[in-house]
Amino acid sequence: MFKWQLNEDGTVAHLAGKNAKVDNKTVIEAEPPAGDCFKPKWTGEKWVSGATADELATIASLQKQSNQPDSEQLAINKLGMMVAGLAAKVAKANA
Repeated sequence: MFKWQLNEDGTVAHLAGKNAKVDNKTVIEAEPPAGDCFKPKWTGEKWVSGATADELATIASLQKQSNQPDSEQLAINKLGMMVAGLAAKVAKANA
């Protein structure tokens, strides 16, 4: 469990020090929010995402873009396939 210092709206201000007094309003003791919880907000019982629909759409778009290879990576992949093809031909010729 961790101690969390909360803002007035329930969002995380920062980790509280180990000697911080837990009052369940401004300082809570809880497990960290899940990795898919953006702009985590404490409800008094659990973490919820405080991100707006627009923010979530932007995050999803950025994640999709980061999974797409760029032109340099595509060229490297093509070159790697060409080298593998030539190596297979050489190995077959020497067999």
